[in-house]
Amino acid sequence: MTSPGRIGLFTPGWPGQNTPNGIATSVYHLAMGLHEIGQTPVIIAEHIDGVVPADIPVIHIPQLDWRWQDRLRAKLGSPDAGHWYRSRNIAAAVREAIDTYALNALIIEETNGWAGMVQSLVPVPVIITLHGPWVLHKALQSVTDTKGDQLRESRENRAFGLAAGLISPSRNVLDAMEKAAPLPDIPKSVLPNTLPAQTDEPPSAALEPRDILFIGRFDNHKGGDTVLAAFMRLIDTHPQARLTFAGVDKGVRRKDGSVIHIEAALAALPTAVRARITHKGPVDREEVAELRAGHAIALIASRYENLNYTLLEAMAAGQAIVCTAVGGPAEVLEDGQTALLVPPDDPDAMAAALGRLMDDATLARHLGATALARLESDFNPAIIAARTKAFVETVLARGAP
Repeated sequence: MTSPGRIGLFTPGWPGQNTPNGIATSVYHLAMGLHEIGQTPVIIAEHIDGVVPADIPVIHIPQLDWRWQDRLRAKLGSPDAGHWYRSRNIAAAVREAIDTYALNALIIEETNGWAGMVQSLVPVPVIITLHGPWVLHKALQSVTDTKGDQLRESRENRAFGLAAGLISPSRNVLDAMEKAAPLPDIPKSVLPNTLPAQTDEPPSAALEPRDILFIGRFDNHKGGDTVLAAFMRLIDTHPQARLTFAGVDKGVRRKDGSVIHIEAALAALPTAVRARITHKGPVDREEVAELRAGHAIALIASRYENLNYTLLEAMAAGQAIVCTAVGGPAEVLEDGQTALLVPPDDPDAMAAALGRLMDDATLARHLGATALARLESDFNPAIIAARTKAFVETVLARGAP
């Protein structure tokens, strides 16, 4: 097999300290793992958002002048104009990495089909990571645009056809993609997102299981509306419960098409329930770590996930987890052993699971400890980095598409 000289990793923010984005977090921890095994990558970053590790090279994506082709596309109203411009900028950074660091493969997300456009502009294989393919995620967004959905799906499907390889953080999303849009005959691998353990003393071992932490957007995808409904039910039986809700407010689209935002949703709750909720809004990585250390229970209410960092971070912190049994989380978690699993869109089941943990501190401690042990054994950055390196070698051995 051909050994990779340098692997390029595309990220919206490096090192991801102030970019609330699972892709940025994923790239950071994979980069740390690659560096640990002696395969230091090159970071291709849209912007720098914190203190940059000195021993990992970074190329900041330039903002090139618009060419006449770009201006013509925009003038004609092409929906691809901005995406071609963005992809050309990414490709310029990749070519710089090739010349400077002997980069010979790029790993990039599927978003908007940039990977396919970049592949047509660079001489190295482009490998797509399935973080949130639109064909699977469009129905979870708060606002839909049928034409826009179709165009984005089309761009992403074209990119899959041009890619040299495909990585999926979970088997579930890879299987779902095969059903939704048959994928080309290229190397494919399930390589989970990675994260090191964050603690030796889980909060579930030191705290009473009373404080619940939800970190996620208030939108249809992350299930913030289900969280509030479940907590309202929980207060009826466990009035000592407290909820911290942290995340960006995107609004939840209701069945009648209207969108409700979190302040209005909170205001509609009974006063006694509202008084037990702390709404934090957006938080950075350091604040998230502090919140996890102070909350014994982590609540995840997503209607679908690939393999989300909200889950991995809760496992790494040793929190007792209540999680919806969807997508990647349903593959990773074992009900009653590493978490309590509940159906999505079921506030009654969610409230019951939270109440069970509040009534049984021993169970909460057990779940936190076993989730932490599972993360340490299966999601260690060096282990996933070694598997990623081997997969890139397989792609390189096949030659460029």
